Amino acid sequence: MDPRRMVKAKKVKSGCRTCKIRKVKCDEGRPACQRCVATGRVCDGYGIWGGGSHHQRCARDKQVPRSLSASLIAVSGTEERVHFEWFKCRTATKLQGSFNSYFWSTLLFQASFSEPAVLHAVLALSSVHKRGICYPDIRELRGGGNIPDQHEQFTLEQYAKAISHLQPHFSSNDRASRRIALMACILFVSLDLLRGHFTTAQIHLQNGLGILQEMQMLLSTDDAVQPHNSYRESTDDWVMEAFSRLHLQLELFKYTHAHTVRVLPILEAPPHKIESVNDAWNLLQQAFDDIFHLAHQARQQVGHAWCNDEQMRIGAELGRWLDMFVAFRKRLRHPTLVEQKCNHLLDVYHTLAGIMNDTCLSVSGDEMIYDLHTDQFTTLLTKLEGLWTVSSTSYISHILPGYWVDMSKSVIDVGWIPPLYYIAIKCRVHQIRLQAIRLLERAFHREGIWDSKSAACVARKVMEMEEGNFYRGMGAKDTFGRCDGSSLEENVSLPLPTLPEACRMREVEVVFAGSPLDRISLYCKQRDMDQDYRVLLSVYDVNKGLWTDGI
Repeated sequence: MDPRRMVKAKKVKSGCRTCKIRKVKCDEGRPACQRCVATGRVCDGYGIWGGGSHHQRCARDKQVPRSLSASLIAVSGTEERVHFEWFKCRTATKLQGSFNSYFWSTLLFQASFSEPAVLHAVLALSSVHKRGICYPDIRELRGGGNIPDQHEQFTLEQYAKAISHLQPHFSSNDRASRRIALMACILFVSLDLLRGHFTTAQIHLQNGLGILQEMQMLLSTDDAVQPHNSYRESTDDWVMEAFSRLHLQLELFKYTHAHTVRVLPILEAPPHKIESVNDAWNLLQQAFDDIFHLAHQARQQVGHAWCNDEQMRIGAELGRWLDMFVAFRKRLRHPTLVEQKCNHLLDVYHTLAGIMNDTCLSVSGDEMIYDLHTDQFTTLLTKLEGLWTVSSTSYISHILPGYWVDMSKSVIDVGWIPPLYYIAIKCRVHQIRLQAIRLLERAFHREGIWDSKSAACVARKVMEMEEGNFYRGMGAKDTFGRCDGSSLEENVSLPLPTLPEACRMREVEVVFAGSPLDRISLYCKQRDMDQDYRVLLSVYDVNKGLWTDGI
């Protein structure tokens, strides 16, 4: 056949950027094509705005300037490229924790190549993460002073650029701008948590809640017009999922019946089957959201009958979740080490949710109610010890003074610190709470707003202030548990009297101060003449390692 007579194939102009570069046919899956996912590649997508006609894309571009070329040029510098590669290879894979997050593994990379605000926020976060691993003692970089070193200077520059590029999005009311602002907010919160700037992180989180509420209203409007918008169900859900996990950490941290915002939408038709660990976690997170909301409603003295019915409903959903989760685990014939860790973590949080649901209606501050759940606390601690074994977390013998966490083991997602802290604060069985504290003291990593060193420090102080000399001379052991050879059940069986209600603190509250953290304030609620008062009990100097009572 004469080659000149051959009809040249029409060039395909659609498809993701990755498939175009590779010159292969793209299945155009949204927001990441299956060809890229199946081969382990990062799908650079179609821009996080999705598909649609040329006219629709131009209409969006007129609302807020999108600068693909600006983002590509921005990573052309050596320092920017180094930090972007670090984010791709180290930060994004580590910070998402045990549960895979498409927000961290896919969406951020797509957005970085089309949105300068996201790109610069990514570079700032990468810089903090890299600096914490390569230079754990920042005093060496600063020469003992407070002048920002070159790594921190790079972080601040990228942070400022991200804020600058966000300004057009703040003045726009379209859904795409809300999405970008929320993505940047998640990155800012993560960055400040890793830096130990907790006050700033919580401000970003509160701002993000406002953006999320606006975004959910826009989603509701769009879904009414386009009820089968599958792209919305993936990309927007990834953003909301990442944000809601950060919000869950804050609620667990300040669990004092003050939950007013539902982050996750209420499921109208709960699934009948768990297909993945992420499915299991999302359902469990919905249960926590319901528990926080119920505790708040009870505090606001909403109808007693409604609260009881809602508590029973949540309990039934937790039971249903457990049945589905057991069936899911049976289908995993040869789980990987990561899957084993996820399964242990899910089991732990299910037990924690059960205890919290059973006690969340105690609006009068009855701390004795937790004594009814000693068996559940024992089960929870046993599961956490199993999680320790699976995780194979090593003990660090040489710890730097002041505020320091092991950045190489730190994550943004939840882990085992909140359940251990909850046991240490709420369970008044001396052996159980002390074992939880000792487990916290054996690790020095961060899980979002939580770090094991600070959690252990606060929990031990609460135990010492509550117990005082109550157990002196009664044979209470300070070393026990599986980490020391004996069984937990043997030590719990040691007969000790119940800690009186007058000794117990109500609604323990912890406030972090300093940038980075240098002071921890410990509060609780005390009742006088039928009125609750917030009382400052003690302040911890992080650098000196000393508590000062009665300030």
